[in-house]
Amino acid sequence: MESVLNVLLALAIVIVFVWFVFSFIRWLAVFLRARVVKNKKIPIAPKYQKMLNEKKVLVLYFSSPLTERGRTKMSNVMKIVDEEYGNVIKFNLVNDKKEAEKFNVISAPTVIILDKEGIVREYKSGFIPYPKVKHMIEKYLKQ
Repeated sequence: MESVLNVLLALAIVIVFVWFVFSFIRWLAVFLRARVVKNKKIPIAPKYQKMLNEKKVLVLYFSSPLTERGRTKMSNVMKIVDEEYGNVIKFNLVNDKKEAEKFNVISAPTVIILDKEGIVREYKSGFIPYPKVKHMIEKYLKQ
């Protein structure tokens, strides 16, 4: 009986370790991708520049058909944010490859926040809860 418990404990430790390694690799990949564009002014289309001038903060939301499945959809959060602020631009990674390349986005969902000068201030990949997105927007609206 004791050997079975030791095997289960060892298996649990291996699973946690593997999860930790993959989480770290994912974090590192996002960090390195974000580093390329963060705190830099990336040229955007004139229609988006006009929107940025009006709203002072722009939220670029990159999604894909695969990320729109499931219960916790980032699109639901972005819909609420757009209703409140009216500053969300949604891109599809499949159709809008040039925009994704411009902002160094390779995974979805990814949220990028541009300040009033058009500088990339936030680059987050993965699901982000509404309060955190709201806090990021408010932070740059106050500047």
